[in-house]
Amino acid sequence: MASRVFVTGRISRWRSVFFIILAWAFIVQFKANLIGLTGRAFVTQDIQEVPYCHIAIASSFLNHVYQQYLALMSGAWQAWSPLTWGALWLGITLVLGQAWCSWACFYGGLDTGFARLRRKPLIKWERVPKALRDLPAGILVAMLLLSLVALKPIFCLWACPLKLGTGFLDPNNTTRIIQLGMFATVGVVFLIVLPWLTKKRAFCGLICPFGAWQAFFGQVNPYRVHIKPEACVQCQLCVKACPTFCIDQEGLKQHQVSPYCNRCGECMDACPTGAIDYAVGWRKPFALAPGVARIAFLLSAWLVAGAVSLLFVPEVLLKLWRWVFSWFA
Repeated sequence: MASRVFVTGRISRWRSVFFIILAWAFIVQFKANLIGLTGRAFVTQDIQEVPYCHIAIASSFLNHVYQQYLALMSGAWQAWSPLTWGALWLGITLVLGQAWCSWACFYGGLDTGFARLRRKPLIKWERVPKALRDLPAGILVAMLLLSLVALKPIFCLWACPLKLGTGFLDPNNTTRIIQLGMFATVGVVFLIVLPWLTKKRAFCGLICPFGAWQAFFGQVNPYRVHIKPEACVQCQLCVKACPTFCIDQEGLKQHQVSPYCNRCGECMDACPTGAIDYAVGWRKPFALAPGVARIAFLLSAWLVAGAVSLLFVPEVLLKLWRWVFSWFA
């Protein structure tokens, strides 16, 4: 898939295929019993062990800081292990920045997949009101404060549909039913229905607190999506194509892209004049030879995304092969 990007010049088409496979492979690997690959029930009475989740860590980051403070004061050095994940996140942010959300996030391929089911949107949705553009940041701040006060991962408990299981759920049956209802509602609306109707990544663009987290910390990453004023004809095809509302009509007139942009490449594939491309720089793109920034970014993105996929995709393919083979044995 990486080679097809370089050969065809079409970034998002092949990135999306990989991204969708990555997300569903993660679901199969960690929730394999959902499709009968194990003999255990999917929803159990026991609290399930859940893997580290970047969305959970971002939305309850203050809790982790507090826990590290307690570990330092008590001398419980074994409790410092989350710092390793922090170093890993920092490294990935320096390499990819916001692009994690469209290249390596093992959840993001879910709404991408449903958005790709339609060739054209049934409902046109090209912009969000300014008051809602920073909704992910508002959700992030609210979850950080609520989680710290409650000393629990509030986003995971009440809003995140991505766990697809009973991890973190309250043992009280009534409360658990309400939580599952919340998960199902958010998941159906923002991961399935809205992406299918509008071809927009509604969860990642409007709900996910990690998107806001990366929009802030990702500024340390040098890669940018740059609109060349001399080549832009204001056709607005990029506005229609952007799945996360990061290019709107007002921004396009000023040739600006939102800090929430996750470098998916949809706008580049849609632009008829080649006015949009990857660039290197912070306030102003550096003058590099044509195509150098694109190649550098794509190599970085595929390197990180490929490394993430190796954690579970090969094992999933092996599981699926054994599962299919068992039907004929």
